[in-house]
Amino acid sequence: MAFYQNYWVFLMANLEFHTEIHATLEKVYEISQDYAQRYEWDPFPEKIEFLNGATEVALGVKVNVIAKSGLKMIVQFIQVKPPELAAIKMIEGPKVLKVFAGSWLFKSLPNGNTKASFKYTLQAQNWFLPLLSNKIMAWYFGRHVQTRLEGLKRYCEQSAQTV
Repeated sequence: MAFYQNYWVFLMANLEFHTEIHATLEKVYEISQDYAQRYEWDPFPEKIEFLNGATEVALGVKVNVIAKSGLKMIVQFIQVKPPELAAIKMIEGPKVLKVFAGSWLFKSLPNGNTKASFKYTLQAQNWFLPLLSNKIMAWYFGRHVQTRLEGLKRYCEQSAQTV
């Protein structure tokens, strides 16, 4: 059984994108987790809403996310460490996904800029060809993760110039 479990872990897709943002660590984290500003820079969500009376990012908070593509999922924050980390896992989502988790990490650089890293792990449902299914999901989500990171960079740098 251990081999079988490890086999499916091998089939998970891991995505990781990084960029340097010309803004402070605190500012980048604040913008990334401010859901009122999210629609200004993030091309992925159509709608994001906190659930169960929550009003801000915190450990255990659940959020309903509807993508512009129509994909829907409920995620839960499993790690929150301002201004360095916010991590989620899918607790309910589209039938094509078996596993979805992500973390946004921010690190202050010696030059005063911020390194932003978006990391995701996902696994498609075990269809006929799971390895191919994961590659398709990785391609689809990889495109979105990269454009989201670029959007955050652009927005933070424009905000820093207007201050």
